[in-house]
Amino acid sequence: MSVLIGFVVYLAVLMYIGWWASRYTKTEDQYFVGGRRVRVIAAALSDKASDFSGWLMLGYPGQAFKSGLGAFWAAIGCLFGTLADYVLIGPRLRIYTGKFRAITVPDYLEARLKDDTKLIRILGAIIILIFMTAYVSAQFAAGGKALAQAFGIDVNTAILVTAIIVTAYVLTGGFFAVVWTDVIQALFMLATLIIVPILALASVGGLDRATEIMASVDPNHLHPFGGAAGFAAVVFAIGYASWIVGYLGQPHIVTRYMSVEDPRKLRRPGIFISGIWTIIVLWGAFFAGFLGFALVEGGIVQVEDPERIIPAIALELMPSWLAGFVIAGILAAIMSTADSQLLVASSAISRDLYHKVLGKELGKKQMVNIGRLVVIALAIVALYYAMSGNKIVYAMVATAWGGLAVGFGPILTLSLWWKRVTKEAGIAGMAYGLISEVILESSIYGWSFHPDAPGIFGSIGAALNGVPVFFVNFFVTLLVIVVVSLVTKPPEDIVKLHGEIFRKVPVSAMEARSRSQVENVAEFARAKGLA
Repeated sequence: MSVLIGFVVYLAVLMYIGWWASRYTKTEDQYFVGGRRVRVIAAALSDKASDFSGWLMLGYPGQAFKSGLGAFWAAIGCLFGTLADYVLIGPRLRIYTGKFRAITVPDYLEARLKDDTKLIRILGAIIILIFMTAYVSAQFAAGGKALAQAFGIDVNTAILVTAIIVTAYVLTGGFFAVVWTDVIQALFMLATLIIVPILALASVGGLDRATEIMASVDPNHLHPFGGAAGFAAVVFAIGYASWIVGYLGQPHIVTRYMSVEDPRKLRRPGIFISGIWTIIVLWGAFFAGFLGFALVEGGIVQVEDPERIIPAIALELMPSWLAGFVIAGILAAIMSTADSQLLVASSAISRDLYHKVLGKELGKKQMVNIGRLVVIALAIVALYYAMSGNKIVYAMVATAWGGLAVGFGPILTLSLWWKRVTKEAGIAGMAYGLISEVILESSIYGWSFHPDAPGIFGSIGAALNGVPVFFVNFFVTLLVIVVVSLVTKPPEDIVKLHGEIFRKVPVSAMEARSRSQVENVAEFARAKGLA
């Protein structure tokens, strides 16, 4: 009952935020990107809460539990992926989307590449629907594990409860509800991942005792490359750190940059806030799983599923009321991602397909209501797959992450930095990314290359065993886009616009000092007009 009370108090806070946010959600622009009036601290915390899902609280600690020290390479990949997003995507995407009045990623790509065929918008919507629904399914599965461990209920029942909670407040408040609940959830996640590893370390008897237990069970648990050496060690590290490329193509993350009121602040304040938060939570998630292995082997904590190690530690070693808040922190991570993904997937149907492709002209309030109906439909589909799937959160997230990374990452990055990208290249790259990821992720035994795969894939798998398919496929897609762009002609007005927006203009020393956070003065001037 004490666990339940702590959990219910947290949910009450979320309900209040959803009600408060609903007062500011009257138009399509407000529902999907908050009217571009979100402050950078809220956007940065919401960005990271949306990024680190049930993967952070369940999947990654479970992987650290199973693989030991070598799993830390995943944290390195995620940290540098976060920094890459703020350097390569954030500021330029906010400026471009403000210029084009784009409120979805397909909106931006269609305008940037001047695609009058609607193919880019259609491909973008399909990529989002397939992989985002799979991603939401992974979050529902993670929520089921956390609640099942906490309250001793059936996993499928717990998945259903998670789906109902998440869907309810997305329907209520739209983007404002998502952002501000994400801020609260980010703080919950931070507190949880500071407390749990410290408690685990104290309970096991210190780091020396923990490593002694691990060494007696499996010496490779303490090896930074899982016992591998030479080329195999490099492949091992790449396999875990490969998450880095995925950051460039996640619509539920980059949408946060589109909502910021001032794109200049995505550089210094945004990087600082996100970077510090990311370092702390990745440290906490890794050590919760790493030390959890020693707790289980030492007979201090009992758990059957490694991905349930954090709730197991909380329930075993904390006062029950505090354990309730930890369970709420876990659900915070799950819900902060699932809500954003439902919102993005909803926009793919209601705006990108129904409104823009089919040309259905409706009032702004009607578009918001259609978006809400789509959220319900997508949540039902994700719920079905969460209940019927394998429920391994780490692998489920990796597959969905990879599909979005390959589908959007290469074209999004090149369109922001290279003026020669063409619509033909965008169509070719996105089509290849969609088709190849659907085929490869399903045929090569899940999310990584496997030596037992058929034909040539088996040979590749033997050399790259453990490297995710999406990591290699990302660079193949990048090459496809570059080659097609070089043999086709970009629109001259877009080339000119790109040069005008991002060229550097000299200013006086006084102006430079007063604008110390601005590296690109032309960008500053235009940002002021678009904020």
